[in-house]
Amino acid sequence: MDQEFITCRICSRPLSDPCYLECLHDFCKQCIKDDLTQNLSTKLSAYACPVCKQLTETKNTTPEKWAEQLPVSDFVGALTEVHKLKNEDVMCTPCKRKSKKTTGSKWCRTCHEALCSSCIDVHASLKTTMKHSMMDLHEVKLSGTKSLIFGPNCMNHDQQSLSSFCEDHNELICSLCNGEKHKQCKQIRTVDEEVKARNYELQEVSSKSANQLQIVQKALKSSLSSLTDVETTRSNLTDKIKSVRKRVDEILTKCEKKSLEELERIETDLRGKLEQDVDKLESLNEESSHTNQLLEQVKNYGSNAHILQCLQQVRERSNKNSTAFEEYREVKELPKVTFVINRQLDGLMRTLTSLGDFSIGENGIGSTESKQPKTPDNQDEQKPGNSERRFKRAENVVSVRTPSDENACVISGILSLPNLDWLFCDKGNRKLKLYNDKFRMKTEHILEQPPYDITLLGDQIVAVTIPDEMKISIFKILAGINLQEEIRTKDRSYGISYSSSESKFVVTCPFGSPASLRLLSRNGEELMVLIQEEDHQSLFLRPLYVRFDTSGNSILVSDSQRNRVTSITRSVYRRFHYTHANLRSPRGLALDSEGGFLVAGWGSDTVHRVDAGGRLKQEVLSRHDGIISPQAVALSYDQTAFVLSLDESSCRSDFVLLFSL
Repeated sequence: MDQEFITCRICSRPLSDPCYLECLHDFCKQCIKDDLTQNLSTKLSAYACPVCKQLTETKNTTPEKWAEQLPVSDFVGALTEVHKLKNEDVMCTPCKRKSKKTTGSKWCRTCHEALCSSCIDVHASLKTTMKHSMMDLHEVKLSGTKSLIFGPNCMNHDQQSLSSFCEDHNELICSLCNGEKHKQCKQIRTVDEEVKARNYELQEVSSKSANQLQIVQKALKSSLSSLTDVETTRSNLTDKIKSVRKRVDEILTKCEKKSLEELERIETDLRGKLEQDVDKLESLNEESSHTNQLLEQVKNYGSNAHILQCLQQVRERSNKNSTAFEEYREVKELPKVTFVINRQLDGLMRTLTSLGDFSIGENGIGSTESKQPKTPDNQDEQKPGNSERRFKRAENVVSVRTPSDENACVISGILSLPNLDWLFCDKGNRKLKLYNDKFRMKTEHILEQPPYDITLLGDQIVAVTIPDEMKISIFKILAGINLQEEIRTKDRSYGISYSSSESKFVVTCPFGSPASLRLLSRNGEELMVLIQEEDHQSLFLRPLYVRFDTSGNSILVSDSQRNRVTSITRSVYRRFHYTHANLRSPRGLALDSEGGFLVAGWGSDTVHRVDAGGRLKQEVLSRHDGIISPQAVALSYDQTAFVLSLDESSCRSDFVLLFSL
């Protein structure tokens, strides 16, 4: 007998009054009560098995009541009792109930109790127990376990064994039940007959259970092995990544050494030439100073003969040095030495976002199969059940850097115009930049202060927020970008949206005290400050971008500090908060024609597509797709594609990315 099978996994002692959970694990009833009382609240909805963690419903009752309702483990209880009889000195059960300690000598197979010699006499004299079968405990220890196992007793009739099975009610019954509750039942067989009839079912269940055990053990062995493989793979790939870094460092070190040697050569050449000039100029300076002194002395104290003699000497010397003096007539400027970074390296630093890509494929952990974008040539490879993730690639990566840009581009606002042109707010260079539908630059407009966001007012009329100047600038887009008017605001406004049906602006003021939304008329009159409170806290902490829906009745706000997108009505009634574990520090928003929206997660490197009710439809992009610190997002006017910009922390802010929907 496997002693572990009859040991309670909570107290580590032989089971006492065993009961079982839905997972069929057995425990002492008192151990279950104690565990529930010590570790859980008074009201429960489910209890996790201490061994396998499978849940058993508790029907929201108290631990004591629930434990009492647990089913009794009849077989395990009998097996535990037989194990004690065969392996321990058993005390007389009736004496034990009287708090006496008397060693038992016989065992009643009917009562399932050990009896001493005195209790045996009493047992044999009582009418109800005189016919019970007795066994000598020495004989019990020598007998086989199966011959000693006693069957379960009837719950309704004490000490009546369950000897029959009612198929009408699908339950075990005793002889008294047969004559009472089940006397009308037609399908009643003895337990032996029922087991014989169900022998095939028993074999089938046993085979299925053994097969399931084999499957689980095989999977467990594989998973445990995979845990080791994961660590090994991590170690190997870590070495590989470090080797890439080491090679890059070696190349850069070599290039650095070469550049420094070249710089040293240039410095040596320049220094040598300058030192030659200095020596020559110092010599000429000494000679010229002495010549001037000589002339002054002769003029003051010499005779005319001395003057003529000196004049001839000075003229001859001056003529001889005239070339040298002409050489230095104009002061020589030091040649300007500059360093122009290698174009390939500069492009690499602007576009490099990782050392490589990881691939998790069907071939096991650490597979090095490369990822490929889904194209007509390989799209059949993406089939249901294929575990390798196919990453989304941008259809077009466009540089928005222009020749006159002095700083890195930071595209904080994007707008698609009715003619499908694209207008970008570049706050890094204080510009508005206009591109056609093929992303060829048409024109740009330089501002005094950085713009932030942009919205469409009408056909080719746009409004741009200029936070540092506390104003909204209105432009008309024709052949150029022409300023039409300026609207002053009471606070620095960042995000902006315009409802043509309501003729109203809504702007975000993330750095106000408190942070808020402001509703403005078309001419800039402040109509309302939207500051709702929830649970005595401001609804917004850092609202950056805002969008009216198509009706103008609802407003979407991305709050980068609360990590959510909030939908409210103009009466400040909250419709929903959109939050997700894979959405942090949301920024740019773009509404689609169905009332849903795209949101760029700057802190999570993701772009989510959300329906009109605030439910996630799809995680469109993630950092696995090369998306780092997404800033602004905008749908094309025909709703067939969207454009995404990246923050300067991505080192790729000079580019915008075009994706199809």
